[in-house]
Amino acid sequence: MRTRMGYVAVAAAGMLLLSSCATSSGEAAPTAAAGEGADIAPCEAVEVGAITRCENFYEDNWPEIDRQLDALYEQAKETDGGRLVIWDWYELGPEVIAAFNERFPDLTIETRGLTYNLSSAIISAKATGSRNTDVVSGSITSMAAMYDEGFWEKVDWSSFGVPKEYLELGAPELLPDSINGSLMQVNTDKIEAPDSLDGLLAPEYTGKVSVAAYNAVVFAGYGKALGEDAMVDLIGELKSSGTLSLLEDQNTPLSSGDVPIALNQTLFNPNPSLAAQPFEHSGVWAQFSGVNTDAKNKPGAMLWVLWNAYDPDWLKLRMTDERFATTQVPYAGLPSSLFDEATGLMKTNADALLTGLESGAETETQDTRDEWNALINAADAALNG
Repeated sequence: MRTRMGYVAVAAAGMLLLSSCATSSGEAAPTAAAGEGADIAPCEAVEVGAITRCENFYEDNWPEIDRQLDALYEQAKETDGGRLVIWDWYELGPEVIAAFNERFPDLTIETRGLTYNLSSAIISAKATGSRNTDVVSGSITSMAAMYDEGFWEKVDWSSFGVPKEYLELGAPELLPDSINGSLMQVNTDKIEAPDSLDGLLAPEYTGKVSVAAYNAVVFAGYGKALGEDAMVDLIGELKSSGTLSLLEDQNTPLSSGDVPIALNQTLFNPNPSLAAQPFEHSGVWAQFSGVNTDAKNKPGAMLWVLWNAYDPDWLKLRMTDERFATTQVPYAGLPSSLFDEATGLMKTNADALLTGLESGAETETQDTRDEWNALINAADAALNG
């Protein structure tokens, strides 16, 4: 779910400026400049699958971003009474808000979790003139309708110091903030999982695999690699053989071992018997955040998304503090040292997704968005037909 009008990038050392271009909400759109004379070194690039990692990000990019966060904060406090509204699939936990307010205490966050109603709530708020979310977010495929409807402000994130390499996977106004992907969740006390979806057709997996009816995306990477027909045939075989069950609650039978393999995404259950692993032709994708064109506190939205995506203190908490173990895995373009310090569930999930990327997982891009969505729709029809 995550258009906008043009912006004007103006070089001005230490200042946050407003664009002279009006947005669709009729308000001026804030933009930032990297600062006259700012010296940001080129990315020390390492390819992690389709994602470019900048190993020097915290030495050479973060100081400029951090400087501009201070300017954004001053402006956000004076906008809409310091109110920042964030709607997402799930509402933000109080401990997440507390971590943000520890650095930015004079902003009040209002959050809602809307699950499947998120897009309709954003559209309805704009249509009725109600207070809308300031922040929009999603993957390239999940945000497609909202993006095409014009709900993403055209922010030049590179003007804040974000590496240009981060802005090439999606549209340039999409700030990559995390990764997710399709994984096999496995109860290792009960079974050893194969390394491919085709492997699940072996007799020993009959009745041992589950997927949620809404989660057809887990098959889309297979379709991207081998074609829609092969994907649809595989789903049909998994169902007709009795291997695959459609379960709304996959976690309970996974944890008990009654259905010991779950096709899903990252693992949220701390049961030590459970593992998560990528598989051949799995999909691993970037997730993005940005500024709603209908936002009332655009500098606050910019502040939030940059802090949430890249602030090293916040990310260290996410990687090492079990209170944040089920937050999203940070963007794979960040330095390897960040991921090296992961513990617990965050380590389980980060290791699985990074292994998938490094092993050639299929990855959504802006250019392949419509192809991916067609595959997801075809998989959904095969799964639920």
